[in-house]
Amino acid sequence: MQKQEIVDLIIKTIVQELDSASKAALESAHEATDEESRPENKYDTRALETSYVASAQAGYAKDLKAALQAYRNLSLPKEPHSGPAAIGSLVTTLGNAGREQFFIGPARGGLEIATEAGSITVLTPKSPLGQQLIGKSLGGSAGDRRILRVE
Repeated sequence: MQKQEIVDLIIKTIVQELDSASKAALESAHEATDEESRPENKYDTRALETSYVASAQAGYAKDLKAALQAYRNLSLPKEPHSGPAAIGSLVTTLGNAGREQFFIGPARGGLEIATEAGSITVLTPKSPLGQQLIGKSLGGSAGDRRILRVE
Protein backbone atom coordinates (compact mmCIF):
# COMPACT_ATOMS: atom_id res chain seq x y z
CA MET A 1 0.00 0.00 0.00
CA GLN A 2 1.28 3.45 -0.92
CA LYS A 3 1.88 5.97 1.85
CA GLN A 4 -0.52 8.49 0.29
CA GLU A 5 -3.27 5.84 0.51
CA ILE A 6 -2.47 5.43 4.21
CA VAL A 7 -2.66 9.19 4.75
CA ASP A 8 -5.98 9.26 2.86
CA LEU A 9 -7.35 6.52 5.16
CA ILE A 10 -6.16 8.44 8.22
CA ILE A 11 -7.85 11.61 6.95
CA LYS A 12 -11.07 9.70 6.23
CA THR A 13 -11.05 8.25 9.75
CA ILE A 14 -10.36 11.63 11.37
CA VAL A 15 -13.19 13.24 9.37
CA GLN A 16 -15.59 10.54 10.63
CA GLU A 17 -14.38 10.96 14.22
CA LEU A 18 -14.67 14.76 13.92
CA ASP A 19 -18.23 14.50 12.64
CA SER A 20 -19.22 12.26 15.56
CA ALA A 21 -17.40 14.39 18.14
CA SER A 22 -18.93 17.62 16.82
CA LYS A 23 -22.44 16.16 16.94
CA ALA A 24 -21.87 14.83 20.45
CA ALA A 25 -20.55 18.21 21.64
CA LEU A 26 -23.56 20.05 20.21
CA GLU A 27 -26.00 17.56 21.74
CA SER A 28 -24.32 17.83 25.14
CA ALA A 29 -24.29 21.63 24.98
CA HIS A 30 -27.98 21.65 24.07
CA GLU A 31 -28.77 19.24 26.90
CA ALA A 32 -26.80 21.33 29.40
CA THR A 33 -28.81 24.44 28.54
CA ASP A 34 -32.17 22.73 28.06
CA GLU A 35 -35.05 23.81 30.31
CA GLU A 36 -35.43 20.23 31.57
CA SER A 37 -31.83 20.27 32.82
CA ARG A 38 -32.55 23.13 35.20
CA PRO A 39 -31.52 22.06 38.73
CA GLU A 40 -34.38 20.92 40.95
CA ASN A 41 -32.47 21.81 44.11
CA LYS A 42 -29.02 22.98 45.17
CA TYR A 43 -27.67 19.41 45.09
CA ASP A 44 -28.77 18.70 41.50
CA THR A 45 -25.64 18.96 39.34
CA ARG A 46 -26.85 17.33 36.10
CA ALA A 47 -26.61 20.52 34.05
CA LEU A 48 -23.14 21.29 35.41
CA GLU A 49 -21.91 17.77 34.70
CA THR A 50 -23.37 17.88 31.20
CA SER A 51 -21.64 21.19 30.53
CA TYR A 52 -18.32 19.60 31.55
CA VAL A 53 -18.95 16.76 29.11
CA ALA A 54 -19.85 19.25 26.34
CA SER A 55 -16.67 21.21 27.02
CA ALA A 56 -14.52 18.07 26.88
CA GLN A 57 -16.17 16.92 23.67
CA ALA A 58 -15.63 20.34 22.10
CA GLY A 59 -11.95 20.16 23.09
CA TYR A 60 -11.67 16.71 21.51
CA ALA A 61 -13.27 18.04 18.31
CA LYS A 62 -10.76 20.92 18.31
CA ASP A 63 -7.88 18.43 18.64
CA LEU A 64 -9.30 16.38 15.76
CA LYS A 65 -9.53 19.52 13.58
CA ALA A 66 -5.85 20.23 14.27
CA ALA A 67 -4.92 16.62 13.45
CA LEU A 68 -6.93 16.79 10.23
CA GLN A 69 -5.13 19.96 9.19
CA ALA A 70 -1.76 18.40 10.03
CA TYR A 71 -2.45 15.43 7.73
CA ARG A 72 -3.82 17.63 4.96
CA ASN A 73 -0.58 19.66 5.13
CA LEU A 74 1.68 16.58 5.33
CA SER A 75 4.07 16.51 2.39
CA LEU A 76 5.23 13.03 1.46
CA PRO A 77 8.37 12.63 -0.67
CA LYS A 78 7.72 11.77 -4.32
CA GLU A 79 10.63 9.32 -4.45
CA PRO A 80 10.76 6.13 -2.35
CA HIS A 81 12.40 6.83 0.99
CA SER A 82 14.84 4.33 2.45
CA GLY A 83 16.72 6.54 4.91
CA PRO A 84 16.14 6.93 8.62
CA ALA A 85 12.56 6.95 9.95
CA ALA A 86 10.90 10.37 10.10
CA ILE A 87 7.41 11.83 9.99
CA GLY A 88 5.76 10.28 6.96
CA SER A 89 7.68 7.00 7.21
CA LEU A 90 6.11 3.57 7.14
CA VAL A 91 8.16 1.33 9.42
CA THR A 92 7.93 -2.46 9.66
CA THR A 93 9.34 -4.06 12.80
CA LEU A 94 9.74 -7.53 14.26
CA GLY A 95 9.55 -8.01 18.00
CA ASN A 96 7.92 -10.01 20.77
CA ALA A 97 4.46 -9.20 19.32
CA GLY A 98 5.54 -10.40 15.86
CA ARG A 99 5.66 -8.29 12.72
CA GLU A 100 4.11 -4.83 13.10
CA GLN A 101 3.70 -1.84 10.82
CA PHE A 102 3.76 1.75 12.02
CA PHE A 103 3.12 5.00 10.19
CA ILE A 104 4.86 7.94 11.82
CA GLY A 105 2.49 10.86 11.53
CA PRO A 106 2.23 14.39 12.86
CA ALA A 107 -0.84 13.69 15.01
CA ARG A 108 -3.50 11.19 16.11
CA GLY A 109 -1.14 8.59 17.55
CA GLY A 110 -2.68 5.27 18.50
CA LEU A 111 -5.07 5.23 15.55
CA GLU A 112 -5.15 1.82 13.85
CA ILE A 113 -5.77 1.63 10.13
CA ALA A 114 -6.96 -1.67 8.63
CA THR A 115 -5.45 -2.41 5.22
CA GLU A 116 -5.33 -5.43 2.95
CA ALA A 117 -1.74 -5.97 4.08
CA GLY A 118 -2.70 -5.86 7.76
CA SER A 119 -3.09 -3.32 10.52
CA ILE A 120 -1.00 -0.15 10.60
CA THR A 121 -0.68 1.79 13.84
CA VAL A 122 -0.13 5.54 13.71
CA LEU A 123 2.67 6.83 15.94
CA THR A 124 3.77 10.37 16.62
CA PRO A 125 7.28 11.53 17.48
CA LYS A 126 5.95 12.36 20.97
CA SER A 127 5.14 8.72 21.78
CA PRO A 128 7.80 6.56 23.44
CA LEU A 129 7.97 4.14 20.49
CA GLY A 130 7.88 7.02 18.01
CA GLN A 131 10.85 8.59 19.78
CA GLN A 132 12.72 5.28 19.58
CA LEU A 133 12.01 4.86 15.85
CA ILE A 134 12.76 8.40 14.66
CA GLY A 135 16.21 8.53 13.08
CA LYS A 136 16.64 4.74 12.98
CA SER A 137 17.24 2.84 9.74
CA LEU A 138 16.92 -0.71 8.45
CA GLY A 139 18.49 -3.16 10.92
CA GLY A 140 18.26 -0.73 13.84
CA SER A 141 16.31 -1.47 16.97
CA ALA A 142 13.66 0.28 19.00
CA GLY A 143 13.24 -1.35 22.38
CA ASP A 144 12.54 -5.04 21.77
CA ARG A 145 11.74 -4.43 18.09
CA ARG A 146 14.12 -4.82 15.16
CA ILE A 147 13.50 -2.59 12.15
CA LEU A 148 12.86 -4.65 9.02
CA ARG A 149 11.86 -1.87 6.62
CA VAL A 150 11.65 1.91 6.48
CA GLU A 151 9.73 3.38 3.56
